[in-house]
Amino acid sequence: MRIAIIYGSTTGVTQRISQQIKDLLGDIAAEPVDVTLFDPRDVAKYDALLLGIPTWNIGEMQEDWEDAASGFLIPEIRGKKIAIFGCGDQGGYPDTFGDAHGLLWNILEPAGPALIGTWPTDGYEYDGSAAERDGRFLGLIVDDDHQPELSDIRVREWCEQIKRELGLTEVLT
Repeated sequence: MRIAIIYGSTTGVTQRISQQIKDLLGDIAAEPVDVTLFDPRDVAKYDALLLGIPTWNIGEMQEDWEDAASGFLIPEIRGKKIAIFGCGDQGGYPDTFGDAHGLLWNILEPAGPALIGTWPTDGYEYDGSAAERDGRFLGLIVDDDHQPELSDIRVREWCEQIKRELGLTEVLT
């Protein structure tokens, strides 16, 4: 099993979370790479892609992902297991909380990847999100601004979930 961790980060928070995920997943995950440096043709080298994207401004994709997302629409993405993680601000932007997850998935979904790592909406306080489908987020959303005490716990639990969904028997302790 080989996992790529690809992120876009303007303030460094999503980059930090990417490294935390790598540390928790260990050797099965490659070192996190900025989306501006990742060649989408390399997706064939990986069994799964963990895509880190923060929601920026009022419900927008982080600018590096805006430029790079369409590059992932290649035949090798079909059937590829993809999980999305990133940051949002439920206090400052409760109507567009985590929207970048939904925007990214809307671009990728027609190419046929398999989404894993959906995350419960319980414990968040927001009014609307393009990242929500069927009562779950399309991936992990961390709010370091308003719930920093939950960030590490959520990342750890999400990594455990990802390992289970990928059929890896060893669960993080």
